Amino acid sequence: MRTGYVSFAIVTLMLAANLPAAADDSGHWRGLAALVVTDQKTAKVDDGTDHVAIVSEQDGAIHNADGKSFLDKARYQVVSVVDTGVIRGGYKTFTEADGSKVFAKYTVTEFKPPEVNGTFEVTGGTGKYQGITGNGKFHYVRVSDKAAWDELVGDYKIPTAVAGTASKN
Repeated sequence: MRTGYVSFAIVTLMLAANLPAAADDSGHWRGLAALVVTDQKTAKVDDGTDHVAIVSEQDGAIHNADGKSFLDKARYQVVSVVDTGVIRGGYKTFTEADGSKVFAKYTVTEFKPPEVNGTFEVTGGTGKYQGITGNGKFHYVRVSDKAAWDELVGDYKIPTAVAGTASKN
C-alpha cells in the first residue's frame, strides 16, 4: 500500500515538473473614478490666437466596476498637459493599499468640454504590478471647476514570477 502512495507522489511530481512554471495574469478591466483638481496652472500664449497651455494635477480614487481585485479601491492621480495648439495628454498613476503602482500615459482623441475621450497605454508598474503592460480607452467628464469622473476600459497583462526566481517588489 505504501509503495502505491510513493509511486503516485513520484508520478505527480514528474507531471508537475513538465507544466509551465507560471502563467501570466491578464484580463479585461473597467474602472470608475472620482477626481478632484488639486492644482492647475494656465498660461496664455501670446501668439495672436486663443492659444492656452494648461498643466493640472488631480487626485482621487478608482474602483473596479466588475468587482475584481485589479485596481479596486486604489488611489488615482492624473497629471494633464494641454496645449490647445499642439498637445492634449498626460499621465495616470494608480496606487493600491500595499503600495504597488501602475503607470500609464494617455492621449486625448476627442476634446469637447466638459467631456474628453482618449486612449491610454500602461507603461509599467511596481510591486505586484512589476512588468505590467496594457492599453484601453477612457471617458472623462469635468462636472465642475474642481471635480470630475473618469471611466476607463482596457486590457492588462501581468507577468508572473517564474518558479525558482525571486519576485521583484
